[in-house]
This record gives sequence, structure tokens and C-alpha cells, in this order.
Amino acid sequence: MKLTRRQFMVTAFAAGLTAAAGALILNGDEKPAFVWRGSALGGEARVSLYGPDQDAAKRALEAVASEIERLENIFSLHRDASELSHLNAGGILHTPSRDMLDLVRSAIDWRSRTGGAFDPTVQPLWLEASKGREISGEALAMTGTPVTFTDQSIALVPGAALTLNGIAQGRIADRVTEILASHGYTDVVIDAGELRIPGKVRRAVGIPAAKVAITVAGVAIATSEPKSMIFEPRTFRHHLIDPKTGRSPRHWESISVLAPTAEKADALSTAFAVLPHEAVSDLVATIGDVAIIGADGRGRVRRFGDIDQFASGGA
Repeated sequence: MKLTRRQFMVTAFAAGLTAAAGALILNGDEKPAFVWRGSALGGEARVSLYGPDQDAAKRALEAVASEIERLENIFSLHRDASELSHLNAGGILHTPSRDMLDLVRSAIDWRSRTGGAFDPTVQPLWLEASKGREISGEALAMTGTPVTFTDQSIALVPGAALTLNGIAQGRIADRVTEILASHGYTDVVIDAGELRIPGKVRRAVGIPAAKVAITVAGVAIATSEPKSMIFEPRTFRHHLIDPKTGRSPRHWESISVLAPTAEKADALSTAFAVLPHEAVSDLVATIGDVAIIGADGRGRVRRFGDIDQFASGGA
């Protein structure tokens, strides 16, 4: 994919700020030399590079744009020709790509590790909620159902459907990180729905909902906020749905997960958003190498895990 003039800018990013969902990178006086803007899975994506070589930056960002497009054609719910859309439409996907197999396996693993709080089979519930319908027993029965996969196919039970939106944005951010590193760029800021700050350069990150700021490096940060997509304002029915009940919980106003990879942060922020803080605390202790900053349903700031592990870029 070629970069358009609008996408590739040989200027510092305006005001030196990179915004993410619920988080803000505060770069101070050090502004990125090159910025790419596009989209990933329906959301705004942004990659900021630090370094003086315009030609090298352009090659790296063209590789990034091409890879995001390729992964969109695998994971997107909004492209009829994507692998995920074919799987949901027919209940089976023959000869899936390695990327699809790997991410579905990872999603099912996170379902197990979070006790079902993260569940890619939540898609039927999400569709009913987004259309203002009451959650049906039939849709609720589809959550937690088996996903069968081999190297040659992925299959769902009749009536089931998957969403990878709670993990695929993180996978994309991690893949972009790998591509940029192969082009010699490790001092970057990646926002593909989830924030990725690889390398050892420490940057200040504000978490507005929790009214805190932290300085971190070598980290990914994913934030889940019920208010970012509300289906029914009167009942505060939102897009973060408990797979076990079909309800939109009010445990958190906002919850941010810090982890070594964006995929891990993405999956866990999705899971933790539907759990009370006691359950989140227990899971953080079990999973390890993650930290949490969040504002609970009463606005109280809660922290779990060791945030200092991400302070030096050693994660």
C-alpha cells in the first residue's frame, strides 16, 4: 500500500500529543519526525516515528500500512470478504491463514485463563445489544461454545459467531512493532486502538479517567471504557458485555491494563471490564507481568500489580 500525502507527514505531530482510548502520551518537547495515520478494524490508527531519515521512514510506514490492510482482510467484522466474516457466515472456514489460526487459538486460551470473562463467542450477544434487542436465550446459549480448529479449518457450532475485536487490535499493534523494528525503528509510539511503546525510551502517559500519570517504556496499554460506545443511554447498556449474563456491567468507569504486549493488554482489558475489582485483583495475581489502573463504578481509583516493572523498558 502506498502512502498518500495526507497519511505521510514530514512534520512533528500537532502539539506533540498522541491520543489513545482513555490514555494520552505526553511527549513534551520531543516530537515525532514522521507520523502515519490510517485505520485498523474500524478505529483510528496512528504510528509516530522518531529519527531523521525520511526515505527510511517512508519505507517503514508503507510496510506498516500494507500489513494493517492485510490483517484487516483477515480479522475484520466489517469486510464481507474477510476470513472472520466467511467463518461467521458459514460456520466453518477452510484453509485459514496462519494469522487467523494463531489469533483464534490465543482468543480461546484467554477465554480459559479469564474464566470466560473474555470470550470471542460473545458476538451474537453484541449484535442483539447493538440493535436494541433484549438478549435472547438462544444468543446467550452460544457463548462459551466450542471452537474446533485444525491446520485445515476452523469450525463453530450452528448459530455461533466470533468477534476478535477484543484482541485483534492488540495483535495488529504488536505486528506493527515487529515490522518497524525490522526497519530499524524501536523508538516509536503505536496507537492501533491499543497503545504500544516499545524500546527503552520512557514516556509519560496520562490516564484521564483515573486522574493519574505514569512514566513507562517497553509496554503496551489497553483501556476499556463503557461510555465509549453506549447502545441505550437510559439503561446505560454499552458494548462491554458479560458473556455469562448478557448484561453490560457497571463495575468500572474505565480500566487500563499495562502488559508486555498489546495483544495481552487488549484481551485482559476486555475481560477485566466485565469483572468486579475483587476478581480483577485475583486474576492479576494469577497471570503476572501485568498492572492495572482503573476508576471503579463509584469513581474510586484502583491499582493492581506492579506498575514499576514497566518504568525502565525492561519488560
